[in-house]
Amino acid sequence: MELHRGTLTGKQQIKKNNRMAETALHDLELVAVLAAVHSGAPACGAACRPLWETLLVNQFHDILPGSCIPEAHDESLRQTTALLEEAGRRLDAKLRPEQMGGVLNPLGFARTDTVYLPVNTAMHAPGLRTQLVELRGGARVLAVAGLRQQPFSFTPLSLCAGADEASSPFHACGNRLETPFALVRFSPGGAISSFVDRRTGRELCAGLPLNTFLSAEDVPAAWDGWDVDADCMEKLRPDGVLQSRMVAADGPVEYRVRCTWTVCGGSVVRQDIIFHADSPLVEFDTELEWHGKHRLLKAAFDTTVQAPAARQEIQFGCIQRPTTRNDSLEQAKFEVCCHKYADLSEPSYGVALLNDCKYGVSVEGGRIALSLAKGGMRPDPRGDEGVYTFRYAFLPHTGGFCAQSVVRPAYAFQYAALPASGEGLPSEPLVRVDAANVMPETVKPCEDGGHAFILRLYECEGSYARTRLSLAPGCSGAQLCDMLEQPFAPCPADLEFRPFEIKTLRITYTDREDTP
Repeated sequence: MELHRGTLTGKQQIKKNNRMAETALHDLELVAVLAAVHSGAPACGAACRPLWETLLVNQFHDILPGSCIPEAHDESLRQTTALLEEAGRRLDAKLRPEQMGGVLNPLGFARTDTVYLPVNTAMHAPGLRTQLVELRGGARVLAVAGLRQQPFSFTPLSLCAGADEASSPFHACGNRLETPFALVRFSPGGAISSFVDRRTGRELCAGLPLNTFLSAEDVPAAWDGWDVDADCMEKLRPDGVLQSRMVAADGPVEYRVRCTWTVCGGSVVRQDIIFHADSPLVEFDTELEWHGKHRLLKAAFDTTVQAPAARQEIQFGCIQRPTTRNDSLEQAKFEVCCHKYADLSEPSYGVALLNDCKYGVSVEGGRIALSLAKGGMRPDPRGDEGVYTFRYAFLPHTGGFCAQSVVRPAYAFQYAALPASGEGLPSEPLVRVDAANVMPETVKPCEDGGHAFILRLYECEGSYARTRLSLAPGCSGAQLCDMLEQPFAPCPADLEFRPFEIKTLRITYTDREDTP
């Protein structure tokens, strides 16, 4: 199911495995609930419990940063790789993608982002735009744009033989590219030296080109495997020598530039830069062959956006941290953690940097720099040696930070639509909310089984929310629970959320055997 799975070597792969496993188990639990509600059978999560236990053991605080002894890293790679393979087998058995009749949206909101299907021949779909794309590793997939998917449900998709005859909306000349959303100019080194948002006419490049690789010597005074010392930020310099650049795709759905750089002396970055026809998002699909020892590598986006604080996602919300360095407290925040996004927004405009498995970022002034690799050599002397795949994306947005401009695109970037046969899956949304800043995050079987499932929602902007919850046919009632799934009150018709509040609901559904 995973189009971006990489070579399973090195400590960085542990981070990717953990993030992929979180996504796979989220999808597996959702599919189990959807099938149970559709058939009226009890929802059972017992089969997922051993997988969750394996994942949680491998999220121990010394494993994720890569600061374990070699034996622990090797065992973690074995366990998480086996977990991913088992979760993939179970998802394939339930969804049967080889008999694809459409896609399942594993997210709790409607989406229209590009869908990539495991179809290696040119096809078209009535009312949609399609394009056959060769990925960086040589595999071919069918990109489909314009498909509207409802939350937590299956969307049928009919494909017909023959290529889409629609023309490309992209226009390239030399180092210039015009997309539906931006006027772009590439530097001789392959980075983006000019990016003008066509919606506002605003130039976003300031100083360094966008997607400039920065590197520095990284020798912390202590904790070589996980610390980054403040002086490392002062030593960062542009790195990366462009080896090749070519246009890999140009069609009605996307424009793809394929580049190769050498960085940090002997490491290699192979990257597809993807511009979409229906979104301002610019995606960087990356393979890193890393041989760096005591080196830190970042991808920097030096923008004209200015704000006193930036937001980085944490569990069930985000945190604001200063972009200035005015005192010792601010200076200590030179490198901070983030999950799916880091956002820098003015009141009426902003930019976000999304990622699928990186956890370190620095934001100073208008520059957002995502940490891609760290060459710590202790206590594992092999360092981060290996080949890794990961993705990140640059997302300009009109308006300030909000769920629709940043949070939802970040979730869509992480959770791909799943090809499926559609058998046993509902085409009506399982649940629906009418407030954009309320995120239906998790659907899972109840711990005690039965004809009920758990829905976990949270407010994602840091503001008040009021929403009406709509349930699929067959769902007969809802109760408010604590996070141990113990009900304590009936669920009201309208749910009110304080900033970043999490709510857990137990939702019952009809037992078909008891239905007359």
